Amino acid sequence: MKLIDTARFCKDSASLFGTYTETDLPRLASEVLPSSSFNVAWTADGESPDLLDLTLKATVQMKCQRCLGGMAEPIDASYRFQFVKDEATAQAQDEAQDEVDTLVHSRQFDLHELIEDEMLMALPFVSLHEICPEAGAVAFLPVDAKPNPFAVLQNLKSMA
Repeated sequence: MKLIDTARFCKDSASLFGTYTETDLPRLASEVLPSSSFNVAWTADGESPDLLDLTLKATVQMKCQRCLGGMAEPIDASYRFQFVKDEATAQAQDEAQDEVDTLVHSRQFDLHELIEDEMLMALPFVSLHEICPEAGAVAFLPVDAKPNPFAVLQNLKSMA
């Protein structure tokens, strides 16, 4: 657990960095392929007034939902958080802006938990190979590969 005083961390423009593994992030470990290992490199930078920048980099092993084989899923995410004095202010600011997430100041803010939460949210909804390496697996077709239904109708109209 990595606890920080958010007000002091931001005011001092402090920086922390480190690496977490699957044993440090059990909720994330339960979402990736069983028995796979990963390293999440993270940096947290405080900035006055009341801002925290968080950067996460990792490659996790996921299951392709098409061929059910394993695949490497890179995660490279950056987040900016603004700390405020209370929950009501946080909720009002979250509704008013999209670029910055709002959190409540704390003298014992759990940075470790925030890192795991953001890694979980950075995972793709569905993992798919562009082209599955397994023999007989269906290849991914981009959306553009389908004919435009309006173009098909236009061609039918011009034939008549």
